[in-house]
Amino acid sequence: MSEKIVEAETIDENEIDVLPTQTGVIAGVMGIEDQLTLAENIDKLVAAQNKIRMALLKLAQSGDWVIFGDGDREKAELNFAGAMRIGSVLGVSYTNWAAEKETGTDDKGQWYRWNYECDAVFKGRVVRVYGRAGSRDKFFGKARGEFKELSDIDEGNIRQAARRGAMKEGVKVMFGLHHMDPTELTKFGVRMERASGVSFKSADKKADEAKTVTVGIETVTVKQGDNWKKYTITDVEGVVYSTFSETAAKTAKEAKESKKQVTITFTSTEKYGNEAKSVVLVEGAPK
Repeated sequence: MSEKIVEAETIDENEIDVLPTQTGVIAGVMGIEDQLTLAENIDKLVAAQNKIRMALLKLAQSGDWVIFGDGDREKAELNFAGAMRIGSVLGVSYTNWAAEKETGTDDKGQWYRWNYECDAVFKGRVVRVYGRAGSRDKFFGKARGEFKELSDIDEGNIRQAARRGAMKEGVKVMFGLHHMDPTELTKFGVRMERASGVSFKSADKKADEAKTVTVGIETVTVKQGDNWKKYTITDVEGVVYSTFSETAAKTAKEAKESKKQVTITFTSTEKYGNEAKSVVLVEGAPK
């Protein structure tokens, strides 16, 4: 079942392959003269594209990256904040928004997913992109290893994540910024020291490893029992961290109010999700 909505408003990414031109996607077969011209200039074109790409990437901050994998399999991806730093400077715009809500039922109960799509536009080039987020995404729909009731999930956060996913995808597809090599990025002067990591290691091994991420804060909430308080911190990417530290929660709230970033040190487990061990305010201008 689905409900289509057209509006001007994941975390599941989808690859969209387009030709890396500045004037739009080329359709059909190239004529012989075009092929000869391309063959004569291909090396210059590749060098120019690489130079442009590396210059763009320097607009992103070190906390704007997520590194997936281990060792030779490591790939770096821009998060939403990094993609927006690049897109806003260049003037990427988004038009023709459409949103669709899918719903269904399986052995775990009812679920829903929001799909947002739009046209990303830059200097006459248009790329159709979309983002997804749903009640079964672990950042929204799981707590302590179990799926939440739909009434306990903030649907607004899911819609926001899906919309941001489409915008992020637009920048990455438009400028060929998917699956970057962290080593090569560092060689070209792109700062990676505060990049967060997603490892392919076993769950037991990952649970023992503390990770850090520098992010903006979206919300800070508290749940209280007779002798305890548990705080939930949600960053601007929609990632959720829990903590029993009042000090950490106050720092996150201060960052939200002052529009600054924080560096969160956390561990992740399937049962408990992301547990914040410390939250440190990043001094400097508001983000």
